[in-house]
Amino acid sequence: MTTPLRRAARSLVPLALLAAIGCGGMGRYNVHVALDHQGFRRELNTIPSVEVNLVAVNASEYPVWHGYSVTQYWTPDNPLRVTSVRQGQGKVLTFGEQPPFEQVLRRADPVWDTWADKGAMHLIILSNYPRVSTDLPGDADVRRVILPLAKRRWRSYGWFTRLFGLGDYLMHLVVTPSGVVNHTPPKPE
Repeated sequence: MTTPLRRAARSLVPLALLAAIGCGGMGRYNVHVALDHQGFRRELNTIPSVEVNLVAVNASEYPVWHGYSVTQYWTPDNPLRVTSVRQGQGKVLTFGEQPPFEQVLRRADPVWDTWADKGAMHLIILSNYPRVSTDLPGDADVRRVILPLAKRRWRSYGWFTRLFGLGDYLMHLVVTPSGVVNHTPPKPE
Protein backbone atom coordinates (compact mmCIF):
# COMPACT_ATOMS: atom_id res chain seq x y z
CA MET A 1 0.00 0.00 0.00
CA THR A 2 1.17 3.46 -0.80
CA THR A 3 0.86 6.36 1.54
CA PRO A 4 -0.58 9.68 0.41
CA LEU A 5 2.91 11.17 0.72
CA ARG A 6 4.40 8.60 -1.69
CA ARG A 7 1.56 9.11 -4.18
CA ALA A 8 2.14 12.87 -4.08
CA ALA A 9 5.88 12.36 -4.54
CA ARG A 10 5.25 10.05 -7.54
CA SER A 11 2.96 12.62 -9.14
CA LEU A 12 5.71 15.25 -8.86
CA VAL A 13 8.26 13.12 -10.75
CA PRO A 14 6.81 13.95 -14.21
CA LEU A 15 6.85 17.66 -13.36
CA ALA A 16 10.47 17.42 -12.24
CA LEU A 17 11.35 15.71 -15.52
CA LEU A 18 9.60 18.44 -17.50
CA ALA A 19 11.54 21.06 -15.58
CA ALA A 20 14.84 19.31 -16.28
CA ILE A 21 14.09 18.90 -19.98
CA GLY A 22 13.01 22.53 -20.30
CA CYS A 23 16.28 23.91 -18.89
CA GLY A 24 18.63 23.02 -21.72
CA GLY A 25 18.72 23.47 -25.44
CA MET A 26 17.38 26.08 -27.79
CA GLY A 27 14.26 27.99 -26.90
CA ARG A 28 11.76 29.39 -29.37
CA TYR A 29 10.83 32.99 -28.89
CA ASN A 30 8.69 35.71 -30.38
CA VAL A 31 11.21 38.18 -31.78
CA HIS A 32 9.75 41.66 -32.04
CA VAL A 33 11.64 44.09 -34.31
CA ALA A 34 10.54 47.72 -34.54
CA LEU A 35 11.75 50.61 -36.66
CA ASP A 36 12.14 53.89 -34.76
CA HIS A 37 10.31 55.74 -37.52
CA GLN A 38 9.88 58.88 -35.41
CA GLY A 39 13.61 58.95 -34.67
CA PHE A 40 14.40 58.59 -38.38
CA ARG A 41 11.99 61.42 -39.27
CA ARG A 42 13.52 63.63 -36.55
CA GLU A 43 17.14 62.99 -37.58
CA LEU A 44 16.84 62.46 -41.35
CA ASN A 45 13.47 64.03 -42.27
CA THR A 46 12.66 60.73 -43.96
CA ILE A 47 12.38 57.04 -43.30
CA PRO A 48 14.88 55.04 -45.37
CA SER A 49 14.29 51.50 -46.49
CA VAL A 50 15.82 49.22 -43.86
CA GLU A 51 16.40 45.48 -44.08
CA VAL A 52 16.91 43.32 -41.02
CA ASN A 53 18.10 39.72 -41.25
CA LEU A 54 17.65 37.21 -38.43
CA VAL A 55 19.92 34.18 -38.66
CA ALA A 56 20.36 31.47 -36.03
CA VAL A 57 23.76 29.78 -35.88
CA ASN A 58 25.25 26.76 -34.16
CA ALA A 59 28.59 26.56 -32.34
CA SER A 60 30.65 25.82 -35.46
CA GLU A 61 29.11 28.74 -37.41
CA TYR A 62 29.27 31.23 -34.55
CA PRO A 63 32.91 32.38 -34.96
CA VAL A 64 32.32 33.24 -38.62
CA TRP A 65 29.16 35.25 -37.92
CA HIS A 66 30.63 36.91 -34.81
CA GLY A 67 33.61 38.33 -36.68
CA TYR A 68 32.17 38.78 -40.17
CA SER A 69 32.24 42.29 -41.63
CA VAL A 70 28.72 43.72 -41.55
CA THR A 71 29.64 46.06 -44.40
CA GLN A 72 30.68 43.03 -46.48
CA TYR A 73 27.54 41.13 -45.46
CA TRP A 74 25.32 43.84 -46.99
CA THR A 75 27.15 44.03 -50.33
CA PRO A 76 25.06 42.86 -53.31
CA ASP A 77 25.16 39.09 -53.81
CA ASN A 78 27.22 38.49 -50.67
CA PRO A 79 27.53 34.68 -50.49
CA LEU A 80 26.98 34.44 -46.71
CA ARG A 81 23.79 36.52 -46.84
CA VAL A 82 22.44 34.99 -50.05
CA THR A 83 23.12 31.42 -48.88
CA SER A 84 21.53 31.92 -45.46
CA VAL A 85 18.37 33.44 -46.96
CA ARG A 86 18.03 31.03 -49.92
CA GLN A 87 18.56 27.94 -47.79
CA GLY A 88 15.90 29.04 -45.33
CA GLN A 89 18.43 29.69 -42.59
CA GLY A 90 17.45 33.32 -42.21
CA LYS A 91 14.40 35.55 -41.96
CA VAL A 92 14.24 38.86 -43.79
CA LEU A 93 12.27 41.79 -42.41
CA THR A 94 11.91 44.96 -44.48
CA PHE A 95 10.83 48.38 -43.31
CA GLY A 96 10.21 51.58 -45.23
CA GLU A 97 8.34 54.86 -45.41
CA GLN A 98 4.96 53.20 -44.82
CA PRO A 99 3.81 50.97 -41.94
CA PRO A 100 4.21 48.42 -40.56
CA PHE A 101 6.97 49.79 -38.39
CA GLU A 102 6.90 46.66 -36.23
CA GLN A 103 7.23 43.00 -37.23
CA VAL A 104 7.32 39.80 -35.19
CA LEU A 105 9.03 36.53 -35.98
CA ARG A 106 6.65 34.19 -34.16
CA ARG A 107 7.91 31.27 -32.11
CA ALA A 108 5.61 29.04 -34.21
CA ASP A 109 7.31 30.05 -37.48
CA PRO A 110 8.74 27.00 -39.32
CA VAL A 111 12.21 28.60 -39.43
CA TRP A 112 12.57 27.66 -35.74
CA ASP A 113 12.40 23.98 -36.79
CA THR A 114 15.22 24.57 -39.27
CA TRP A 115 17.27 26.31 -36.60
CA ALA A 116 16.60 23.58 -34.04
CA ASP A 117 17.59 20.85 -36.53
CA LYS A 118 21.04 22.37 -36.96
CA GLY A 119 21.56 22.91 -33.24
CA ALA A 120 21.43 26.71 -33.32
CA MET A 121 22.19 28.41 -30.01
CA HIS A 122 22.66 32.07 -31.06
CA LEU A 123 20.43 34.47 -32.96
CA ILE A 124 22.26 37.02 -35.09
CA ILE A 125 20.28 40.18 -35.90
CA LEU A 126 21.80 42.28 -38.68
CA SER A 127 20.57 45.64 -39.96
CA ASN A 128 21.68 47.45 -43.09
CA TYR A 129 21.33 50.72 -41.21
CA PRO A 130 23.29 52.87 -40.46
CA ARG A 131 24.70 52.67 -43.97
CA VAL A 132 28.17 53.81 -42.94
CA SER A 133 29.62 52.36 -39.78
CA THR A 134 32.88 50.95 -38.49
CA ASP A 135 33.16 47.17 -38.84
CA LEU A 136 33.68 45.66 -35.43
CA PRO A 137 33.30 42.09 -34.16
CA GLY A 138 30.16 40.85 -32.38
CA ASP A 139 27.86 43.30 -30.65
CA ALA A 140 30.47 46.05 -30.86
CA ASP A 141 29.17 46.75 -34.38
CA VAL A 142 26.00 48.84 -33.96
CA ARG A 143 24.38 47.02 -36.90
CA ARG A 144 24.61 43.58 -35.24
CA VAL A 145 23.07 42.12 -32.09
CA ILE A 146 23.85 38.56 -30.98
CA LEU A 147 21.44 36.90 -28.58
CA PRO A 148 21.72 33.47 -26.97
CA LEU A 149 18.89 31.03 -27.67
CA ALA A 150 19.50 28.84 -24.60
CA LYS A 151 16.31 28.52 -22.56
CA ARG A 152 18.13 29.09 -19.27
CA ARG A 153 19.20 32.59 -20.41
CA TRP A 154 15.66 33.98 -20.52
CA ARG A 155 13.77 34.66 -17.28
CA SER A 156 10.21 34.11 -18.48
CA TYR A 157 10.89 31.01 -20.50
CA GLY A 158 10.46 28.21 -18.00
CA TRP A 159 8.63 24.92 -17.91
CA PHE A 160 5.89 26.40 -15.73
CA THR A 161 4.95 29.13 -18.24
CA ARG A 162 5.03 26.65 -21.15
CA LEU A 163 3.06 24.01 -19.25
CA PHE A 164 0.28 26.37 -18.26
CA GLY A 165 0.39 28.68 -21.29
CA LEU A 166 1.11 31.76 -19.19
CA GLY A 167 2.85 33.67 -21.94
CA ASP A 168 5.59 33.76 -24.48
CA TYR A 169 8.87 35.51 -23.96
CA LEU A 170 9.40 38.35 -26.35
CA MET A 171 12.79 39.49 -27.57
CA HIS A 172 12.39 43.17 -28.38
CA LEU A 173 14.77 45.04 -30.70
CA VAL A 174 14.54 48.51 -32.19
CA VAL A 175 16.35 49.76 -35.30
CA THR A 176 17.30 53.38 -34.67
CA PRO A 177 19.26 55.85 -36.82
CA SER A 178 22.35 54.97 -34.77
CA GLY A 179 21.97 51.16 -34.88
CA VAL A 180 20.09 48.17 -33.48
CA VAL A 181 19.16 48.35 -29.80
CA ASN A 182 18.23 45.27 -27.76
CA HIS A 183 15.60 46.08 -25.12
CA THR A 184 15.47 42.59 -23.59
CA PRO A 185 18.85 41.53 -22.27
CA PRO A 186 19.23 37.83 -21.41
CA LYS A 187 20.22 36.60 -17.97
CA PRO A 188 23.98 36.39 -17.43
CA GLU A 189 25.51 32.95 -17.92
